[in-house]
Order: sequence, then structure tokens, then C-alpha cells
Amino acid sequence: MWQMSSLRYTKNGLLPLVLFFGSVTALLFFLIGVILQIEENPPDSSLPDIHVTDFGAIPDDGKDDTEAIQAAIDEAGDGKGIVRIPAGTFHINTDPETGSLVIPSGSDIRLDKRAALQSIPNSSPIYRVFTIYNQHDITIKGGTLIGDRYEHEDTEGEFGHGVFIAGSSYNVRISNVTAKDFWGDGFIIEGDASRGTYPVRITIDRVTGHNNRRQGLSITAGKDITVKNSTFSKTNGTEPAAGIDLERDPPFDLPLEDVLLTGNTLSNNDGYGLAFVYASGNRAEKNKITHNKEGGVYIGGSQDVGKAHDNEVVNNTITENKVGIFINFSTANRISGNTIQKNKTEGISLMNHVGQNELVKNVVRYNKKTGISIWGGLNDQSGITVESNKVKQNGEYGVSVADVTDASIKDNEITNNKSTGLDLKAVGSSDVSGNTVKRNGDD
Repeated sequence: MWQMSSLRYTKNGLLPLVLFFGSVTALLFFLIGVILQIEENPPDSSLPDIHVTDFGAIPDDGKDDTEAIQAAIDEAGDGKGIVRIPAGTFHINTDPETGSLVIPSGSDIRLDKRAALQSIPNSSPIYRVFTIYNQHDITIKGGTLIGDRYEHEDTEGEFGHGVFIAGSSYNVRISNVTAKDFWGDGFIIEGDASRGTYPVRITIDRVTGHNNRRQGLSITAGKDITVKNSTFSKTNGTEPAAGIDLERDPPFDLPLEDVLLTGNTLSNNDGYGLAFVYASGNRAEKNKITHNKEGGVYIGGSQDVGKAHDNEVVNNTITENKVGIFINFSTANRISGNTIQKNKTEGISLMNHVGQNELVKNVVRYNKKTGISIWGGLNDQSGITVESNKVKQNGEYGVSVADVTDASIKDNEITNNKSTGLDLKAVGSSDVSGNTVKRNGDD
């Protein structure tokens, strides 16, 4: 609301004019708020509401609500209604053999923001709150899913999940859901290698994965997947312990590509904030990746099995991790426009079979060790690009490149690093030109 006292009343009638425009402005803000509210909670058309309490689910009574909630879901399936889960805690048998909430095609499930689905403790190495397998056109929105990591009745396994999306599922949207304290992953998207199927057109929007034991979110197969505006934090307990892990499963027959990760926060995970493992053709942009114990971003494969390639890491903020970005046995990835700073070791590190990777227009500064470190090492050492980066005030070298064949190291600003600004060893026929190298420790 405008502050009228900041404008002076005069005989020419300014105050009525201000009051008029002030009221118009207030009306405009009100209408904008209404529009945003409609966009956030669009009308549910003419579909009837189907309340889980009408099927016998009672919040906060400590009893198993699985059958009652499943009955409501089955009643509303195939687009026949909208399942409503009210505020309160409901207990769910998450064992996939005897329980889990199995979601059919056409389901629309809305949880009150104060609703919680609590996993009943079990000894199963595999469990799920929501199971979406070979289904399509599904919406799940709101609420909190809680795992049993502190009451799990066995020490084996690592696959207790909040939301499980698998097989040939498509057109699935999960939004505003929190999944925390799971024995495995908060959210997981995977294919079915035995049938050659994988999920497509999956959207994960404004969710939170917190304090899960294995991953915040795992994606092992799929295409056309978007993860946006979400937070994955404090994953800890068993490896890989990443915020988001894109990792193709053996025998690597299914695709994992066309995944867009945008506007997410990945923080305080025991592993990497974000990992691309045997995953190719994906993009991470405008994410905040911070305070992860192993590192910010990992792109990797192995000498014997394969590599990740053609991934893009663009316009992210990567700060105060162990290493900023680590690329290993992975080629032709593009690292561009990122701010990579205050990491505990290197800003960017490439090692072994890293040909055709591009490092362009990044700001790499205040890292405790070398800003950009490249060792061609085993296998492909060709075609690496290091161009137009600003590399400054790192604790060791600015840019260090060794054992490559024909890199392009051009037009970088390398300044105020503690040791040598540009350190080159065995760089073959590389093009080293147009760099500004000054005020470094050994210059």
C-alpha cells in the first residue's frame, strides 16, 4: 500500500488524485494476487472431491490407514475424482508386497500442506509410500512423506523411497511434496531393463528431499524429465548420498537423457550436490549447489564400463563444496557461465579421458587449491577447450594443464592466484593465446 504521508497535499487537489491512483494500485495488486493464486491452485473443474476420511482413514489415531487411502485412490482413478488428504498424520504400510499406495493412471491426489504420510517401520530393504509403475497422467501435490530411517527394523538395503516412478510411466507431475527421513531416496525415477521401458515426460516441481539416507532424488533411466525449483539437502547415511544423482544402471541398455535440472538448491549432502554418472545429453542450469561434502558437480564414468558425455552445466552457482566440478572419464561436456568459488580444493578438475570438454566463460575464484586443473591422463586427451574464463585469487595455480594433445587455452583472465598463473606441461600442439596472466605468485 502506498504511504500517503510521503506526498504533500496542495490546493490543486493532489491528495484526491493520489487516493484515486493508490486505490487503483491496491486493486491491481489484489487482482494480481488472485491470478497467482488461481495459477497455483487452479480450479478442479467439475471432478468430485473424494475424501480419504470417507473411506475410513482417520488422522492422528496411530493406526494403519493404507487400505482406506488406497480405496479412495482406486475410487478416483482414471480421472473420476480428486483424492483429498486432510491435515494430520496417516500411517502407511510401505512394503511393496503387502502395502504401498499404488497409483493408477488418471489419478489426481492433493494433500493438505499439513498432511503427513508416515511410513510404518519395517525390515524390508525395498519400500515405497507412492508406487507409480507403468501408469500415466498422474498428479500428486502437497504434503509430507516421512520414512522410517530412525526406526527401520534391519540394517540391510538402501531402497526405501517416498515416491517411486518406474517402467513405462508418462505424464507424471509431482509438486510441493516433501520427502524426508527415508531409508533410501526421497524420490526415484527408474526404468525396467527386463522390458526395455523407461519413464518419459516427468515433472518434479517445488519438492523437498531432506535427510534421506541414500539420495534426495535418483534418476536411473528416462527421457524428457524436468526437475525445477526444488531443494535436496542433507542426504547422509550410505553412498552415493547425493542431492540429485543421474546414474544409468547396468547393463546400460536404457536411455538417461533430456533431463533438465533448473532453479534447484542442492546443499549439505554427504556426497555430491549433483552427479551425472554414465548419463549423457542432460542440462543443469541456474541451480545453487553449496556445502556438499564430496563436491558440487560430478560428471563421470569409468575406464572399463563407459563415460558420460554431452551434458551441459550452465549458469549455476557452485560454492563452498569440497571440489567445485569434477569430470572423470567423460567427454564433450560443456561447463559454461558458472560461478565457482570458495571450494575447499579445486574449482574445476578434469582427469582421465576428458577430451572435447569445454570450459567457457566461467568465473573461478577464491578456491583453496587450483582454479582449473586438467590432466589428460588415460585415453582421450584431445580437443579440450579452456576459453574466456576469469580465474583469480585461487590458493594454488590459476590454470594447470598437463598431458593433453591439442587444447585451446585462449582469452582467459588469470590474475592474483597464489602460485603460477598458467602452468603448462606436455600440452602438445595446443593453442595458447590471448590470455591475460598477471599478478600471480610466480609471475
